[in-house]
Amino acid sequence: MKILVHACCAHCLAETLAGLEEVKKKEWEPVVRWCNPNIHPLIEWRRRLKAVKMLCERAKLLLLADETYGLRDFLHALDGTYGAGDRCRICYALRLGDAARTAKEAGIPLFTTTLITSVHQDHAAIRAAGEKAGKENGVSFVYRDLRGVEDVDAKLVFSLYKQQYCGCVFSEEERFAPTTTHLYPPRPGLPRADSP
Repeated sequence: MKILVHACCAHCLAETLAGLEEVKKKEWEPVVRWCNPNIHPLIEWRRRLKAVKMLCERAKLLLLADETYGLRDFLHALDGTYGAGDRCRICYALRLGDAARTAKEAGIPLFTTTLITSVHQDHAAIRAAGEKAGKENGVSFVYRDLRGVEDVDAKLVFSLYKQQYCGCVFSEEERFAPTTTHLYPPRPGLPRADSP
C-alpha cells in the first residue's frame, strides 16, 4: 500500500523507512514528500534537500518535492509566535497539512512523517497535527513511535549531510547558544593571540 512520507532530512528518512519495515504489518510502498518552509538558512535547506534527493535515488523512491525556499511563508505562518512549544505546533501543522493535501492529490490514502523518529520532537503534537490534517483531507495519518530505530541501511545515508539542529532559525539558536562554537576566543579567559 502506498504511503506518503514527509521528509525533513535524509537521516530521519532512512530511520523512518527502517522503522516502517520493523513494524511491517502491511506492504509499504513509500512516496517521499519534501516540503519544509521551516528550514533555514537557505544553504541548510539546500543541503538537506540534496541529501534527501540522493537518498531517494539510492532507494529508488519517488520524490515529490516542493523546491520553493519558504522563509517568508514560515515566518508569516508563525505570525510572531516564537516560543518552542507553540512555534513547533504551528510548524507541524504547516508541514503535515501540506503532506496530507499532497497525499490526497496523489491518490495516496496514508501519510506519515520522519519527525516521528526524533527524540527532540513533541510526539503528541505531531500526532495531533497529523490526525487533524488527515481528517481535513480525507487521508489517514500513520503514527508509529520510531524513536531509537537502529536497523538503518548504512548504504542509504553513506556520506550524506547530517544536520545539527531541527531546522528553523529559532532551533538553531537554541542548539548553539549555550556552546562556544565559533566564538573567538573560543573560551572566556584564554589569552588572545594579539594580546601583549
